[in-house]
Amino acid sequence: MSIPTQQPEPSPVPSAPRPGPTRVTGATLLGGGAAISALTFVGAPWWVVAIAVVLAIVTPGTILFVQAVVPQDSEHKRDLWLALIRFLERRRRTSRNRR
Repeated sequence: MSIPTQQPEPSPVPSAPRPGPTRVTGATLLGGGAAISALTFVGAPWWVVAIAVVLAIVTPGTILFVQAVVPQDSEHKRDLWLALIRFLERRRRTSRNRR
């Protein structure tokens, strides 16, 4: 005979799944590829296509970096924003005092 265990109660409101980093990055990569293809198709100058290629590489990398560095917990994210606001306020005050 097995020991009965208590089953967890289902939550009354199911939480919607949040989009993960792969969705954002995937959409950015597809958009960059489409832009580069369109520029090449219409015969844009090489330097315009080169700028589009650089942006198509840098933008997803930046998005992934920010998602890795910025904390996802709301309390930690709030603390990070408060620290940034305080830093900018101090910088603004010192800039005014120098004038």
